[in-house]
Amino acid sequence: MLQSSGLSRVPALRLAWLVRAPADGTVAMMTWTAHPSRGTVMAAAAALVTAGLYLAPPAAAASARASGERVLYSFDGPDGAGPLSGVTAGPGGVLYGTTDFGGRRGDGDVFSLTPTGSGYTERALVRFTGANGAKPGGTVVIGAHGDLFGETVIGGAAGGGTVFELVRAGSGFTEKVLHSFTGADGFQPIGPLVLDARGDLFGVTQFGGTGGQGVVYEMTPTANGYAEQVLHSFAASGGQPQAGITMAGNGTLYGTLYGFSQVHPDGTVFSIRPRKTGSVYTDLYNFKGGTDGANPFALLTVDTSGEIYGTTQYGGVPPGTGIGNGTVFALTPTGSGYTERVLHSFTRQRGGFYPEAPLLLTSRGDLYGTTTQAGSGCRGGCGTIFELTPASPGSYTFRLVYAFAGAPDGTDPVFAGLAAGHSGQMFGTTRSGGTSTTCTLVSPGCGTVYQITPEPPVAPGHSPGTFLTSEAGP
Repeated sequence: MLQSSGLSRVPALRLAWLVRAPADGTVAMMTWTAHPSRGTVMAAAAALVTAGLYLAPPAAAASARASGERVLYSFDGPDGAGPLSGVTAGPGGVLYGTTDFGGRRGDGDVFSLTPTGSGYTERALVRFTGANGAKPGGTVVIGAHGDLFGETVIGGAAGGGTVFELVRAGSGFTEKVLHSFTGADGFQPIGPLVLDARGDLFGVTQFGGTGGQGVVYEMTPTANGYAEQVLHSFAASGGQPQAGITMAGNGTLYGTLYGFSQVHPDGTVFSIRPRKTGSVYTDLYNFKGGTDGANPFALLTVDTSGEIYGTTQYGGVPPGTGIGNGTVFALTPTGSGYTERVLHSFTRQRGGFYPEAPLLLTSRGDLYGTTTQAGSGCRGGCGTIFELTPASPGSYTFRLVYAFAGAPDGTDPVFAGLAAGHSGQMFGTTRSGGTSTTCTLVSPGCGTVYQITPEPPVAPGHSPGTFLTSEAGP
């Protein structure tokens, strides 16, 4: 396990708690992030007061104009705050997503952004209250009939999180809690769900199961709703998943363990083959914590040849020289397993560092992603969008696409990958930033949804964390 100045990295668990609302009507929330690079637990409080909806103007940074970035919507607290997980592009150009905070009780919501002639109109589709779930851990997926599926990290009947469905009802949606986690079946689900052609749902939890270190689960439709089945429980010494699951065209599931494991402290990429006779779990690659990277924190992306792409939050430097600033990696299938290669190692320069979000793979083979640090403005930088372009066999060229500048622009893209539309643009979210002055979620602002059109535009219809042939976007 990598160490720096004798201090080991502290796991960055995605946890949040609601602080009781004071008598003056404000909604206060506290998020706790164990920040590995500093070895300390930092707290950031936000007071969210009632304010009107506001459609933000385009950001004014020079790099925004060069790359075609503009803020589509700025959250203000009552309509949600802290969109951590990106958006899902639906029919008609409608964008769907989740916020982790804000709303009536501070437990987050599911929202839609509908394009209008002059911008986008935001609408809260469901507001979480605890009993119906709280703190969504990923964005939503869209079913065959337009229903939305997602999960919450906490809340529900046992407080261990939920899987929910938003069923279309006239011009709106009705929420149904499909499952509440209790412990043995998993606890605190994290990351977006996967929906297969049969209507089955797949996901992971970061705790629970027989080893207490999380599970991979499947939800199967029944006559009375959905039945949950644990496909795999991670051993007590095995590690914890901190991202969702990715499904390839042949039904194989791919995921990561962040690296809390006593056996593999720097993280693991694994696969699961669901079978009627029992699922088959395989470790595909165990990170060594040096130049190969350490601590994968994001959803994986798999192409049509079976190549796996992902990021690590740390690593990328020789052992003993520090914790590193993160990598982009690829796992290439061979006859007997997988070979790992690093496509890019981040440095503390303007290009960004600490990638925590999934990669968007285009039909040209370009990779787009985000980093949480560096860029312009903000203490430590407001985050960046980057591109990796295939240059020669086995090598990639790195390019900074956009550097977030802070309010009124977005700040901290954190876990939010990019979603592609059909006109060459990409959509994403930032945890902070925007025009609101009522939030201080690590950085000022309640968060944004943004659009960016790089040069040249991306090929349409491909999303991060999914098989390349899957279609998404307006």
